[in-house]
Amino acid sequence: MGKYVKIALLAVGIFVVWGLFFGVWLIGYVDSIQRFGLERTACGTDGCTEPIMWLNVSWVMVMFVGPFIGALIWLIVLGFRRK
Repeated sequence: MGKYVKIALLAVGIFVVWGLFFGVWLIGYVDSIQRFGLERTACGTDGCTEPIMWLNVSWVMVMFVGPFIGALIWLIVLGFRRK
């Protein structure tokens, strides 16, 4: 099997595993934003200031998307380093 085929299959595997671990929660987060709005989803019913709201949103995105991007970068670096 070629080098690029292995990298592509591993990338698909990473996406499937990431989707199984984080996909349901991410879908729930987006659904909550659509139902209640971004501010209520990020801050709760007590509310918060706008900078805190954006920090909460960015933290959630980093926690959901960060492992996926990190794994893909690791895969690309490891794939091109091997001969």
